Amino acid sequence: MGIKRILKKLSAPLTPLNRIIPKNKRLVLIYSNLGFRDNAKAIYDHMIQLGYNKKYKIVCSCSDYRFWKKDAPENVKFVSTGKGLRKFLRCSFMFYSFGKFPIKPSPKQQVVNLWHGMPLKTIGALEKGADFDGKCYFDHIIATSPFFSQIMQRCFEVDEDKVLLTGQPKCDKLFDKDVNEKKLILWLPTYRSSQKLGSVNADVKNETGFPLIDTEEQLREIDSLLGELGYKLLIKPHPMQDISHGVKSLENIMLTTQRGLERKNMDIYDLMKRSRALITDYSSVYFDYLLLNRPIGFTLGDIEQYEDERGFVVDDPEALMPGDKLKSFEQLREFIIKAAKGRDGWKEERKRVNELANSSQSGSACKRILDAVGITM
Repeated sequence: MGIKRILKKLSAPLTPLNRIIPKNKRLVLIYSNLGFRDNAKAIYDHMIQLGYNKKYKIVCSCSDYRFWKKDAPENVKFVSTGKGLRKFLRCSFMFYSFGKFPIKPSPKQQVVNLWHGMPLKTIGALEKGADFDGKCYFDHIIATSPFFSQIMQRCFEVDEDKVLLTGQPKCDKLFDKDVNEKKLILWLPTYRSSQKLGSVNADVKNETGFPLIDTEEQLREIDSLLGELGYKLLIKPHPMQDISHGVKSLENIMLTTQRGLERKNMDIYDLMKRSRALITDYSSVYFDYLLLNRPIGFTLGDIEQYEDERGFVVDDPEALMPGDKLKSFEQLREFIIKAAKGRDGWKEERKRVNELANSSQSGSACKRILDAVGITM
């Protein structure tokens, strides 16, 4: 029996208990068992910036709570994921992006599954071999458009009334116009293999660990090309990706990590705003990048293998990829040249997909979510 099933069995008696325990109408719990980031942190940042913590007690239960607790503002507490369980049984509001308590919400609670992106690859009930019990441990889940509302309904086996068409909190940043672009190309690959998640999705097996760049010689060639173009390439691996390579000897290719960004009080959305183009693959982040209408190159060298081992939520994923399809080193090289020189033939197609994917993303997702559950100033 897997650890998830064991936890569900152990938690089963807590559902009836949760229904009878009194709730604190001023207690908000934000939960994340894979680091305090993404939509969970975005809604927290919004609440702190506008002073919601003066009216509500905010408890952040996260796996890296020690990193954050030293700078906690007034009326905010960072605790472990274990201690978060007790707070869940007392809170009136809960938000989570990663992980959950397998306990059904009380009628006196509002629990929102913020998730961490609109999916292209399968998640939840659609994922092959998924340990999905069909039970709903939230009152609401968010989506960025009617198109994705239908997909989230299928992934989590919920009715339409469970889906809030609010947009994603983390994308609110992308509507900030007071940020200067830099000669920067951002590379955000999704994870292929992760010991943390105990999974392998089309593992990259080459000298560099990066798709389409098979050798260190090719990596140095890209570095030299970027120097000629006056550009930098910043690679931010997925937080769950196993990293065994480095680019310290290169001048124009840089590698950053989740923790490295956090130490600078940044996240990938700060990088996205500053970049001129994006390289990615099947990561949901490209749907967010469409809001900027800037060039995207998709590394699809392993798309058949990825579809076999993980799968996609649509029959034709490439129809939702408005950008160059990169399946070789030479195509990757050519995309970098075109992006640096401003040669872009995908603007109208990006607009089309953006209207499909982000019709409910307006720059005020945080406020819309808080209003929907009754958290007011």
